[in-house]
Amino acid sequence: MRHTADIDTDLRQAPVHGGRRREAARRFGIPKEELLDFSASINLLGPPPASVDAVRKAVAEIAHYPEAASPGLAANVADYLGVLPGEVVLGNGSTEIIYWLAAVLAPRRVLVIDPTFSEYRRACLAAGAEVSSLLLPEAAGFALDVGRVQSHGFDLVFVCNPNNPSGYLAPFDEIEYLWGKCRQAGAGLVVDEAFIDFSGGESILTAGPVAGLYVIRSFTKSFALAGLRVGCLAATAEFAAAIRRRLPPWNINTMARAALEAALADHSYQEKTQAATARARERLFAELGQIAGIEPLPSAANFILLRLGNGGAAAVVDKLGRSGILVRDCRSFPGLGDSYIRIAVRAERENYQLVSALKRLFR
Repeated sequence: MRHTADIDTDLRQAPVHGGRRREAARRFGIPKEELLDFSASINLLGPPPASVDAVRKAVAEIAHYPEAASPGLAANVADYLGVLPGEVVLGNGSTEIIYWLAAVLAPRRVLVIDPTFSEYRRACLAAGAEVSSLLLPEAAGFALDVGRVQSHGFDLVFVCNPNNPSGYLAPFDEIEYLWGKCRQAGAGLVVDEAFIDFSGGESILTAGPVAGLYVIRSFTKSFALAGLRVGCLAATAEFAAAIRRRLPPWNINTMARAALEAALADHSYQEKTQAATARARERLFAELGQIAGIEPLPSAANFILLRLGNGGAAAVVDKLGRSGILVRDCRSFPGLGDSYIRIAVRAERENYQLVSALKRLFR
Protein backbone atom coordinates (compact mmCIF):
# COMPACT_ATOMS: atom_id res chain seq x y z
CA MET A 1 0.00 0.00 0.00
CA ARG A 2 1.25 3.48 -0.83
CA HIS A 3 2.07 5.93 1.94
CA THR A 4 -0.01 9.05 2.57
CA ALA A 5 2.98 11.23 1.66
CA ASP A 6 3.17 9.61 -1.78
CA ILE A 7 -0.54 10.19 -2.35
CA ASP A 8 -0.26 13.81 -1.23
CA THR A 9 2.59 14.28 -3.72
CA ASP A 10 0.40 12.93 -6.53
CA LEU A 11 -2.42 15.30 -5.62
CA ARG A 12 -0.14 18.32 -5.33
CA GLN A 13 1.05 17.84 -8.89
CA ALA A 14 -1.03 19.85 -11.35
CA PRO A 15 -3.17 17.61 -13.59
CA VAL A 16 -2.15 17.52 -17.24
CA HIS A 17 -4.86 17.97 -19.87
CA GLY A 18 -5.24 19.36 -23.37
CA GLY A 19 -6.90 22.61 -24.35
CA ARG A 20 -4.46 24.88 -22.50
CA ARG A 21 -4.58 27.69 -25.06
CA ARG A 22 -3.82 30.58 -22.72
CA GLU A 23 -0.77 28.83 -21.32
CA ALA A 24 0.40 27.98 -24.86
CA ALA A 25 -0.13 31.57 -25.99
CA ARG A 26 2.21 32.78 -23.24
CA ARG A 27 4.76 30.04 -23.92
CA PHE A 28 4.94 30.46 -27.69
CA GLY A 29 4.13 34.15 -27.95
CA ILE A 30 1.16 33.53 -30.24
CA PRO A 31 -2.34 35.00 -29.60
CA LYS A 32 -4.63 32.20 -28.45
CA GLU A 33 -7.12 33.02 -31.23
CA GLU A 34 -4.43 32.15 -33.81
CA LEU A 35 -3.60 28.74 -32.32
CA LEU A 36 -4.92 25.55 -33.93
CA ASP A 37 -5.85 23.39 -30.96
CA PHE A 38 -5.58 19.67 -31.67
CA SER A 39 -4.85 18.95 -27.99
CA ALA A 40 -8.53 19.01 -26.90
CA SER A 41 -10.93 16.53 -28.51
CA ILE A 42 -14.01 18.67 -29.14
CA ASN A 43 -16.72 18.18 -31.80
CA LEU A 44 -15.31 19.44 -35.12
CA LEU A 45 -18.68 21.01 -36.00
CA GLY A 46 -18.41 23.45 -33.10
CA PRO A 47 -21.41 24.17 -30.85
CA PRO A 48 -24.88 23.72 -32.37
CA PRO A 49 -26.11 27.10 -33.70
CA ALA A 50 -29.21 26.71 -31.53
CA SER A 51 -27.00 26.45 -28.45
CA VAL A 52 -25.13 29.64 -29.32
CA ASP A 53 -28.46 31.47 -29.74
CA ALA A 54 -29.71 30.04 -26.46
CA VAL A 55 -26.61 31.28 -24.62
CA ARG A 56 -27.05 34.78 -26.03
CA LYS A 57 -30.61 34.87 -24.76
CA ALA A 58 -29.61 33.41 -21.40
CA VAL A 59 -27.20 36.30 -20.78
CA ALA A 60 -30.23 38.36 -19.76
CA GLU A 61 -30.63 36.01 -16.78
CA ILE A 62 -27.09 36.24 -15.35
CA ALA A 63 -28.19 38.52 -12.49
CA HIS A 64 -30.47 35.74 -11.23
CA TYR A 65 -29.78 32.35 -9.69
CA PRO A 66 -30.00 29.35 -12.00
CA GLU A 67 -32.60 26.67 -11.36
CA ALA A 68 -31.48 24.48 -8.45
CA ALA A 69 -30.90 20.84 -9.48
CA SER A 70 -32.12 21.64 -13.03
CA PRO A 71 -34.96 19.05 -13.06
CA GLY A 72 -36.13 20.06 -16.53
CA LEU A 73 -32.66 19.59 -17.99
CA ALA A 74 -32.26 16.29 -16.15
CA ALA A 75 -35.47 15.04 -17.78
CA ASN A 76 -34.17 16.01 -21.23
CA VAL A 77 -30.83 14.29 -20.58
CA ALA A 78 -32.64 11.17 -19.34
CA ASP A 79 -34.68 11.08 -22.53
CA TYR A 80 -31.48 11.42 -24.59
CA LEU A 81 -29.85 8.53 -22.72
CA GLY A 82 -32.96 6.34 -22.57
CA VAL A 83 -33.18 6.25 -18.77
CA LEU A 84 -35.52 7.73 -16.15
CA PRO A 85 -35.04 11.31 -14.87
CA GLY A 86 -34.37 10.01 -11.36
CA GLU A 87 -31.45 7.96 -12.71
CA VAL A 88 -29.52 11.03 -13.89
CA VAL A 89 -27.16 13.28 -11.95
CA LEU A 90 -25.96 16.45 -13.69
CA GLY A 91 -22.47 17.77 -13.11
CA ASN A 92 -20.30 20.76 -13.92
CA GLY A 93 -18.58 18.62 -16.54
CA SER A 94 -18.04 14.87 -16.21
CA THR A 95 -14.95 15.49 -14.08
CA GLU A 96 -17.06 16.87 -11.24
CA ILE A 97 -19.14 13.70 -11.44
CA ILE A 98 -16.02 11.53 -11.18
CA TYR A 99 -14.93 13.28 -7.97
CA TRP A 100 -18.39 13.08 -6.36
CA LEU A 101 -18.70 9.44 -7.37
CA ALA A 102 -15.41 8.61 -5.64
CA ALA A 103 -16.34 10.67 -2.58
CA VAL A 104 -19.75 9.04 -2.12
CA LEU A 105 -18.63 5.47 -2.83
CA ALA A 106 -15.44 5.89 -0.72
CA PRO A 107 -13.81 2.74 -2.18
CA ARG A 108 -10.83 1.21 -0.38
CA ARG A 109 -9.18 -0.42 -3.40
CA VAL A 110 -9.62 0.76 -6.98
CA LEU A 111 -8.45 -0.67 -10.31
CA VAL A 112 -7.89 1.70 -13.24
CA ILE A 113 -7.42 0.22 -16.72
CA ASP A 114 -4.55 2.23 -18.24
CA PRO A 115 -3.49 4.20 -20.18
CA THR A 116 -6.52 6.38 -19.60
CA PHE A 117 -7.93 9.63 -18.23
CA SER A 118 -5.93 10.74 -15.18
CA GLU A 119 -8.83 12.11 -13.12
CA TYR A 120 -10.09 8.65 -12.14
CA ARG A 121 -6.89 8.10 -10.19
CA ARG A 122 -6.78 11.60 -8.73
CA ALA A 123 -10.41 11.48 -7.60
CA CYS A 124 -9.99 8.12 -5.88
CA LEU A 125 -6.72 9.13 -4.23
CA ALA A 126 -8.45 12.26 -2.94
CA ALA A 127 -11.16 9.98 -1.47
CA GLY A 128 -8.50 7.96 0.36
CA ALA A 129 -8.45 4.90 -1.88
CA GLU A 130 -5.52 2.71 -2.82
CA VAL A 131 -5.34 2.80 -6.63
CA SER A 132 -3.83 0.04 -8.77
CA SER A 133 -3.27 0.07 -12.52
CA LEU A 134 -3.73 -2.59 -15.18
CA LEU A 135 -1.61 -1.49 -18.15
CA LEU A 136 -2.99 -2.71 -21.47
CA PRO A 137 -0.39 -4.08 -23.93
CA GLU A 138 1.19 -1.61 -26.33
CA ALA A 139 1.64 -4.30 -28.98
CA ALA A 140 -2.15 -4.68 -29.22
CA GLY A 141 -2.71 -0.94 -29.60
CA PHE A 142 -3.87 -0.75 -25.97
CA ALA A 143 -7.04 -2.66 -26.87
CA LEU A 144 -9.12 -3.73 -23.88
CA ASP A 145 -8.46 -7.37 -23.02
CA VAL A 146 -11.28 -8.25 -20.64
CA GLY A 147 -9.65 -11.59 -19.82
CA ARG A 148 -6.72 -9.78 -18.16
CA VAL A 149 -8.96 -7.80 -15.81
CA GLN A 150 -8.96 -9.40 -12.39
CA SER A 151 -11.53 -7.53 -10.33
CA HIS A 152 -11.35 -9.68 -7.19
CA GLY A 153 -10.13 -7.69 -4.20
CA PHE A 154 -11.22 -4.35 -5.66
CA ASP A 155 -14.21 -2.26 -4.69
CA LEU A 156 -14.34 -0.31 -7.94
CA VAL A 157 -13.03 -0.67 -11.50
CA PHE A 158 -12.72 2.20 -14.01
CA VAL A 159 -12.83 1.73 -17.79
CA CYS A 160 -13.14 4.36 -20.52
CA ASN A 161 -15.01 3.40 -23.71
CA PRO A 162 -13.96 4.55 -26.28
CA ASN A 163 -10.74 4.86 -24.38
CA ASN A 164 -8.87 8.12 -23.99
CA PRO A 165 -6.14 8.34 -25.35
CA SER A 166 -6.10 5.19 -27.53
CA GLY A 167 -9.52 5.63 -29.17
CA TYR A 168 -10.21 1.89 -28.83
CA LEU A 169 -13.92 1.04 -28.68
CA ALA A 170 -14.73 -2.15 -26.82
CA PRO A 171 -17.83 -3.92 -28.19
CA PHE A 172 -20.95 -3.95 -26.04
CA ASP A 173 -20.61 -7.65 -25.21
CA GLU A 174 -17.06 -7.14 -23.87
CA ILE A 175 -18.13 -4.35 -21.53
CA GLU A 176 -21.12 -6.45 -20.51
CA TYR A 177 -18.78 -9.36 -19.79
CA LEU A 178 -16.49 -7.08 -17.77
CA TRP A 179 -19.51 -5.91 -15.78
CA GLY A 180 -20.43 -9.54 -15.11
CA LYS A 181 -16.91 -10.24 -13.80
CA CYS A 182 -17.03 -7.20 -11.55
CA ARG A 183 -20.46 -8.09 -10.21
CA GLN A 184 -19.32 -11.64 -9.45
CA ALA A 185 -16.29 -10.26 -7.59
CA GLY A 186 -18.38 -7.76 -5.63
CA ALA A 187 -16.82 -4.77 -7.38
CA GLY A 188 -18.58 -1.77 -8.89
CA LEU A 189 -17.83 -0.76 -12.47
CA VAL A 190 -17.52 2.79 -13.77
CA VAL A 191 -17.82 3.09 -17.56
CA ASP A 192 -16.82 6.50 -18.89
CA GLU A 193 -18.56 7.00 -22.25
CA ALA A 194 -17.42 10.60 -22.76
CA PHE A 195 -16.62 9.96 -26.43
CA ILE A 196 -19.20 7.34 -27.37
CA ASP A 197 -21.36 9.81 -29.33
CA PHE A 198 -18.55 10.03 -31.91
CA SER A 199 -18.12 6.28 -32.28
CA GLY A 200 -21.39 4.69 -33.30
CA GLY A 201 -20.82 2.22 -30.46
CA GLU A 202 -23.57 0.83 -28.25
CA SER A 203 -23.76 2.22 -24.73
CA ILE A 204 -23.78 -0.15 -21.79
CA LEU A 205 -26.83 1.88 -20.72
CA THR A 206 -28.81 -0.12 -23.28
CA ALA A 207 -29.21 -2.69 -20.54
CA GLY A 208 -30.47 0.02 -18.16
CA PRO A 209 -28.96 1.24 -14.86
CA VAL A 210 -28.36 -1.51 -12.32
CA ALA A 211 -26.84 -1.46 -8.84
CA GLY A 212 -23.05 -1.21 -8.94
CA LEU A 213 -22.86 0.09 -12.52
CA TYR A 214 -22.07 3.78 -13.00
CA VAL A 215 -22.05 5.34 -16.47
CA ILE A 216 -20.48 8.75 -17.09
CA ARG A 217 -21.26 10.94 -20.09
CA SER A 218 -19.75 14.25 -21.19
CA PHE A 219 -21.67 16.79 -23.27
CA THR A 220 -18.75 19.21 -23.40
CA LYS A 221 -17.13 17.02 -26.05
CA SER A 222 -20.08 15.81 -28.10
CA PHE A 223 -21.76 19.24 -28.29
CA ALA A 224 -18.59 21.39 -28.14
CA LEU A 225 -19.62 23.03 -24.87
CA ALA A 226 -16.26 22.70 -23.10
CA GLY A 227 -16.31 26.28 -21.83
CA LEU A 228 -19.72 25.75 -20.20
CA ARG A 229 -19.01 22.36 -18.55
CA VAL A 230 -21.90 19.88 -18.52
CA GLY A 231 -21.73 16.14 -17.88
CA CYS A 232 -23.77 13.51 -16.13
CA LEU A 233 -23.88 10.22 -14.30
CA ALA A 234 -26.45 7.53 -15.03
CA ALA A 235 -27.02 5.10 -12.17
CA THR A 236 -29.84 3.54 -10.18
CA ALA A 237 -32.35 6.01 -8.79
CA GLU A 238 -31.27 5.16 -5.24
CA PHE A 239 -27.60 5.91 -5.87
CA ALA A 240 -28.36 8.95 -8.01
CA ALA A 241 -30.38 10.37 -5.10
CA ALA A 242 -27.44 9.74 -2.74
CA ILE A 243 -25.13 11.73 -5.05
CA ARG A 244 -27.63 14.58 -5.42
CA ARG A 245 -27.85 14.91 -1.64
CA ARG A 246 -24.11 15.67 -1.59
CA LEU A 247 -23.98 18.04 -4.56
CA PRO A 248 -23.77 21.79 -3.98
CA PRO A 249 -26.80 23.75 -5.24
CA TRP A 250 -26.66 25.53 -8.60
CA ASN A 251 -23.80 23.43 -10.00
CA ILE A 252 -25.24 23.91 -13.52
CA ASN A 253 -25.21 27.56 -14.54
CA THR A 254 -27.93 29.27 -16.54
CA MET A 255 -26.01 29.44 -19.81
CA ALA A 256 -24.87 25.81 -19.62
CA ARG A 257 -28.45 24.68 -19.06
CA ALA A 258 -29.76 26.75 -21.97
CA ALA A 259 -27.01 25.53 -24.31
CA LEU A 260 -27.49 21.85 -23.50
CA GLU A 261 -31.28 21.99 -23.74
CA ALA A 262 -30.96 23.48 -27.23
CA ALA A 263 -28.29 20.94 -28.23
CA LEU A 264 -30.36 17.95 -27.12
CA ALA A 265 -33.27 19.20 -29.23
CA ASP A 266 -31.11 19.51 -32.37
CA HIS A 267 -31.33 15.95 -33.71
CA SER A 268 -29.85 16.87 -37.10
CA TYR A 269 -26.68 18.08 -35.35
CA GLN A 270 -26.36 14.75 -33.56
CA GLU A 271 -26.64 12.85 -36.83
CA LYS A 272 -24.15 15.12 -38.60
CA THR A 273 -21.61 14.73 -35.80
CA GLN A 274 -21.07 11.02 -36.24
CA ALA A 275 -20.94 11.18 -40.04
CA ALA A 276 -18.62 14.20 -40.19
CA THR A 277 -16.30 12.75 -37.56
CA ALA A 278 -16.05 9.38 -39.32
CA ARG A 279 -15.23 10.98 -42.68
CA ALA A 280 -12.62 13.33 -41.27
CA ARG A 281 -11.06 10.63 -39.08
CA GLU A 282 -10.75 8.16 -41.95
CA ARG A 283 -9.05 10.69 -44.22
CA LEU A 284 -6.77 12.02 -41.50
CA PHE A 285 -5.78 8.49 -40.48
CA ALA A 286 -4.83 7.61 -44.05
CA GLU A 287 -2.76 10.77 -44.53
CA LEU A 288 -0.92 10.32 -41.24
CA GLY A 289 -0.12 6.72 -42.14
CA GLN A 290 1.86 7.94 -45.15
CA ILE A 291 4.33 9.91 -43.01
CA ALA A 292 7.49 7.91 -42.24
CA GLY A 293 8.18 7.87 -38.50
CA ILE A 294 4.52 8.12 -37.47
CA GLU A 295 2.11 5.25 -36.81
CA PRO A 296 -1.51 6.25 -36.19
CA LEU A 297 -3.48 3.80 -34.04
CA PRO A 298 -7.01 2.89 -35.18
CA SER A 299 -9.61 4.98 -33.36
CA ALA A 300 -13.38 5.06 -32.99
CA ALA A 301 -13.36 8.47 -31.29
CA ASN A 302 -12.74 12.03 -32.46
CA PHE A 303 -9.02 11.81 -31.79
CA ILE A 304 -6.10 9.64 -32.93
CA LEU A 305 -3.13 8.41 -30.91
CA LEU A 306 0.15 8.62 -32.83
CA ARG A 307 3.15 6.41 -32.08
CA LEU A 308 6.42 8.14 -32.93
CA GLY A 309 8.98 5.65 -34.23
CA ASN A 310 11.97 7.44 -32.71
CA GLY A 311 10.25 8.92 -29.67
CA GLY A 312 10.76 12.59 -29.01
CA ALA A 313 7.15 13.49 -28.25
CA ALA A 314 8.17 16.49 -26.13
CA ALA A 315 10.26 17.92 -28.96
CA VAL A 316 7.49 17.37 -31.52
CA VAL A 317 4.94 19.07 -29.24
CA ASP A 318 7.28 22.03 -28.79
CA LYS A 319 8.07 22.43 -32.50
CA LEU A 320 4.42 22.20 -33.51
CA GLY A 321 3.51 24.67 -30.78
CA ARG A 322 6.01 27.20 -32.10
CA SER A 323 4.29 26.91 -35.48
CA GLY A 324 0.91 27.61 -33.84
CA ILE A 325 -0.38 24.02 -33.62
CA LEU A 326 -1.17 22.42 -30.26
CA VAL A 327 -1.18 18.63 -29.84
CA ARG A 328 -1.47 16.51 -26.68
CA ASP A 329 1.81 15.42 -25.15
CA CYS A 330 1.02 11.92 -23.85
CA ARG A 331 3.91 11.48 -21.42
CA SER A 332 1.50 11.91 -18.50
CA PHE A 333 -0.44 8.77 -19.49
CA PRO A 334 0.90 5.59 -17.79
CA GLY A 335 2.84 3.40 -20.20
CA LEU A 336 3.13 5.90 -23.08
CA GLY A 337 6.33 7.75 -22.24
CA ASP A 338 7.96 9.97 -24.86
CA SER A 339 6.72 7.98 -27.87
CA TYR A 340 3.12 9.18 -28.24
CA ILE A 341 1.13 12.28 -29.04
CA ARG A 342 -2.65 12.56 -29.41
CA ILE A 343 -4.40 14.72 -31.98
CA ALA A 344 -8.04 15.71 -32.26
CA VAL A 345 -9.98 15.16 -35.48
CA ARG A 346 -10.83 18.61 -36.77
CA ALA A 347 -12.23 20.15 -39.96
CA GLU A 348 -10.58 19.30 -43.29
CA ARG A 349 -8.62 22.54 -43.72
CA GLU A 350 -7.22 22.36 -40.19
CA ASN A 351 -6.33 18.68 -40.54
CA TYR A 352 -4.47 19.55 -43.74
CA GLN A 353 -2.42 22.16 -41.87
CA LEU A 354 -1.50 19.63 -39.17
CA VAL A 355 -0.51 16.95 -41.69
CA SER A 356 1.61 19.45 -43.63
CA ALA A 357 3.39 20.52 -40.44
CA LEU A 358 4.08 16.92 -39.45
CA LYS A 359 5.43 16.15 -42.92
CA ARG A 360 7.88 19.03 -42.59
CA LEU A 361 8.97 17.83 -39.15
CA PHE A 362 9.49 14.21 -40.18
CA ARG A 363 10.90 14.83 -43.63
